Amino acid sequence: MSDTNKCPLCNRELAEPIVRHHLIPPSKGGRDTPTVPMHKICQAKVHAVFTETELKNYYNTVDRIKEHEDIAKFIKWVSKKEGEFFDTSIKKK
Repeated sequence: MSDTNKCPLCNRELAEPIVRHHLIPPSKGGRDTPTVPMHKICQAKVHAVFTETELKNYYNTVDRIKEHEDIAKFIKWVSKKEGEFFDTSIKKK
C-alpha cells in the first residue's frame, strides 16, 4: 500500500475503528504472516463474504479480494462514507 494513511480495500482515509487484517487467517496458519491496517467495516465485509478457507486458498491479497463482485459493490457503496463510518449489520460468514 503506497499511502499508509488509507485503507487498502476502500482507499478512504484510515480512521477508528481500525483493525489489522491477516491476509491469511491465523486459524489457517497465518498467525505470523503479514497484516494490513483496515477499517473495521472493511474487514467485517471481507469476513462476511469469504470463508477462512477461501481467504487462505485464493483471496490472500487485497487485489484478489477486490476482484470479487460483492466486494466491488461494497467498495462503491462505502467509498461515499466518512472514514469513521461503521455499520453493525454486517455479519460474518
